[in-house]
Amino acid sequence: MSRVRQYYNDKCAAYDNEEHLLYFKVYDDITWKHTKPFIPKNEYARVLDAAGGTGKWSLPISREGPRVVLVDLSDGMLGVARTKIANAGLNNRIETHLGDITRLDFEDEAFDMVFCDHALCFVEDIEKAVRELLRVLKRNSPIVVSAQNRYPLSLSILADDFEKGKKMLYGEEQFMMQGRVPVQTLRPQEFRSLLESNGVQIKEMVGKGIVLTPLVLPMERFWTHNYDQAFADSVMKVELDLCERSDALALAGHIQAIGYKS
Repeated sequence: MSRVRQYYNDKCAAYDNEEHLLYFKVYDDITWKHTKPFIPKNEYARVLDAAGGTGKWSLPISREGPRVVLVDLSDGMLGVARTKIANAGLNNRIETHLGDITRLDFEDEAFDMVFCDHALCFVEDIEKAVRELLRVLKRNSPIVVSAQNRYPLSLSILADDFEKGKKMLYGEEQFMMQGRVPVQTLRPQEFRSLLESNGVQIKEMVGKGIVLTPLVLPMERFWTHNYDQAFADSVMKVELDLCERSDALALAGHIQAIGYKS
């Protein structure tokens, strides 16, 4: 985790610029559409934004009504988050804590919802993180959590390096983000089984980034700030059409699971 912490400390000042990439415009719209209905509206409810970084999701979640506790292991990312929270006038609604989602400093069943996006892929022991997130979640309360899909990531490597791609496909080798940070991946059924075996009743699983992957489009078409709006609208329409189809889930770059702690 020290490599992950250092990576995000180095990246924190420019991190929010990625929100404007076409990939994340689509990714974030799908994330919010399938998260917002589960956010408690009670002003006394508490939501954990686990590995919440610069507060990208803490701010909109808090505006729906609940109090938010943002936990992240990067003090650099939290520094950016605190500035954004103060500028938004939400210091009384959002707390920030430096911490590791595999060892949370909260009592059992302390939260009315747990949200964890784009973070499990950087955790060495994913099941340990899932168990910890569920430990602090109240029974019959929602959890929204995402995982990196092994299929498109490994298959995109096969064309350039078949042996490496094959090892990644079978979970024998990890992908290294920018050569610095290992990325943990799961197959869709593997992700579902992990959650269910730890007491999550799955309500839906959503695919994020089905068209916007190197298997379909060159990266320069979607990993860019400069894009044609008509093209972006067409992509969004297709992504929204496919994201809820179970037979398309294996094609998605990321998988978002929504369920309840039993």
